[in-house]
Amino acid sequence: MNRWSIIGALFFGGVFAFFVLLRVDAVNPIEIKGMIAFFLFGFYCAIVIFGTSDKKRSLSLLAQTLLGIAVACAIAALFGASANGYLAAVVIGLVLGFSADWWVQHVQLP
Repeated sequence: MNRWSIIGALFFGGVFAFFVLLRVDAVNPIEIKGMIAFFLFGFYCAIVIFGTSDKKRSLSLLAQTLLGIAVACAIAALFGASANGYLAAVVIGLVLGFSADWWVQHVQLP
């Protein structure tokens, strides 16, 4: 595993644990939850972009797919999803992570 996989797994795992296992309801307003969700998605995109943008790929397809599933589940946990919501999050995260090679090609780094 490389540093991007470890950073992403620790971050999204921590967020998931914070909102699910500890059952913290401190973030009630929907606007704040939306901003946190956008931050998590942006952080995932940054990890994938910087992990796959070099000539030498440092983030594997499996790692980016698992990180996509983790971020989708963390966002589902943030909004208090049901079992069907977590199933949808896993499917969305799977598609997001598996298709990352395609959408990263359209990102231009300075």
